[in-house]
Amino acid sequence: MRPAPSALHRLIGALLSLLAVTFLSHPAWAHALLRQSDPVSGAVLRRAPGFTTLTFTEEPEPALSTIQVVDANGRTVSGAPATPVSGNPLVLRVPVHASGNGVYTVSWRTVSRVDGHTTGGTFAFGVGVSAAAAVLPASAGSPPSAASIVSRWAFYLGLSGIMGAAWVWTIAAPAAATGSLRYVWLSCATALLAVAGIGLAQAQAAGTGIGRLLATSLGTSLALRAGPILLAGLALAAAAPRPSARRWGLAAAGVCAAAAMLVHVTAGHAGATLGPLRPVNIAVQWLHFVGITVWLGGLAALLAIGTRVPAGQVAAAARRFSTVAGIAILSVAVTGALRAIDNVGAWDALLSTDYGRLIVVKAALLLSLAGLGWVNRYRAIPRLPDTAGLLRKVAAMELAVGAVVLLLTGLLTGLAPARQAAEAAAAARPLTITGNDFATSVRVRLEIAPGFPGANHFTLRAADYDTGRPVAADRVSLSFRSVARPDLGVSTLDLRTAGAGVYTGDGANLSLGGPWTVAALLQRAATAVEVPLAVTPKARPQTIREIRAPGQPTLYTIDLGGGIVLNSYLDPGRPGFNEVHATFIAPNGGELPVPQSITILAARAGGARQSVPVRRFSAGHFIGDAQLGAGGWRFEFYGTAQDGTVLDAQLDVTL
Repeated sequence: MRPAPSALHRLIGALLSLLAVTFLSHPAWAHALLRQSDPVSGAVLRRAPGFTTLTFTEEPEPALSTIQVVDANGRTVSGAPATPVSGNPLVLRVPVHASGNGVYTVSWRTVSRVDGHTTGGTFAFGVGVSAAAAVLPASAGSPPSAASIVSRWAFYLGLSGIMGAAWVWTIAAPAAATGSLRYVWLSCATALLAVAGIGLAQAQAAGTGIGRLLATSLGTSLALRAGPILLAGLALAAAAPRPSARRWGLAAAGVCAAAAMLVHVTAGHAGATLGPLRPVNIAVQWLHFVGITVWLGGLAALLAIGTRVPAGQVAAAARRFSTVAGIAILSVAVTGALRAIDNVGAWDALLSTDYGRLIVVKAALLLSLAGLGWVNRYRAIPRLPDTAGLLRKVAAMELAVGAVVLLLTGLLTGLAPARQAAEAAAAARPLTITGNDFATSVRVRLEIAPGFPGANHFTLRAADYDTGRPVAADRVSLSFRSVARPDLGVSTLDLRTAGAGVYTGDGANLSLGGPWTVAALLQRAATAVEVPLAVTPKARPQTIREIRAPGQPTLYTIDLGGGIVLNSYLDPGRPGFNEVHATFIAPNGGELPVPQSITILAARAGGARQSVPVRRFSAGHFIGDAQLGAGGWRFEFYGTAQDGTVLDAQLDVTL
């Protein structure tokens, strides 16, 4: 007996309504989000840069991505198409041919190599002038199209059909393998059409033709998805004429479907991870998908057996399926939790982001599926054949919920993981600090853009502590003192009035990384109020490469942006006395002259910073002498190049 259509319709409708609730807030759809730029948004430079470099959260497709730099008159000053940076697939750059002071606007549009999703944005930097007023937020791009979501859903359904039949009809119910393979052929066709749909949706999102898309890495990824499915079809075709060989044909098709899923995972969020954890993330995500397809696809294959298996063998097949499904459910739960931790990043992001809310909904649906599976496992299967109607009814409900889970999975691939969205948002936000004077008469809010060491735009908002009304002052200034380098003395920046209770200014007073004490002084005719603030500039995201050679200390190369690199190593690199070497390399490959001595700070993990005595070895090569114990250490390097460029880097080393 099948469930009443109206009941199933109500169940599916309720689940889809629950999904719709998650989209009432502003979405973060894009994948290749801007993680950092050089110059940074809002930067004030002393001279025009030779290149504009953008680093994304996922690998962009260079052939379908553009970066354009224009001056205040709208003239394009970027001289060539965007090109990748050798050794860092997340980075694109364009040469800049700018002359003279002014505000320069960078417009970028990129296509993720992960799934072809398009995103873009705009920001500005200044040469000799402030660009803070011209800074614009990045665009998250358009939502994933219905065609993209449905195509991915169909891809998962097709692979589930192949995988489910492959193991259920060869292991749980071997007698089913000698029957018609029409069900598996239909699954292969569904998966192949879905790959074509994914490609068309990617081409539409990228604003290009399918021919040009197929010539890129996205086209290669589509071909690698389709290849195993075609091989699965060939295996089925070869086995079809001989019923005795169909079991092996089904097994080969299952292996091909698993391979297609591995290709899909490698081209997804897990495959976008760089570094040693990439194979782990791919393996975990692949096991997650395999678990779902074995579970749901196997259930569909079990119901599709029909009369091809003798009635007396149905109960045994159901018990075998239930055992494997239990293992698959456990695999889905563990791997899903691991991937959620990696993609969401923080507990609050589960409810504050679209991606997190969809993860919660998906987890709830999987939990309900486990409950339905429990009913069949412990209520229906032990009493077969008397409970065959209950088994079919509950299994149909499982498949209905499972179809929504797969639809939700297709939708999740169109969203930026919450961790990536948080990284991109944090990079774009100005540094904000609030405080009040000791007498609690004035409250201030200080915004620092872009918030990195070096030139910044400062905006101070002053209000009465009790009423919140703007506070007018005759003179407002900020004084800065480095906590790590008090010997540098105090610098002062006068701010100008920019509105009621709003005061702004530009300066490079935060010249080093690490903590600073900043005092905001508001002076009126007969009174003055001072508000103490604690400020720590943002650490610039950096690319660090390790170069190892037998018998030599590990060399660390740190990309500082603008083509400048810091080479650092510890000699001998083990607990005890060490020489900490720091050599700055210019974009032309030569040593970068640094006129004044640099600062090197060292700290144990979670400990206080210590200033390391530094001596000059050559124009851009410095050596610090440090007594280091075993364990983790963080080194911070601060200096200023001859042209005023701020040089700052961080390096974590374990001895």
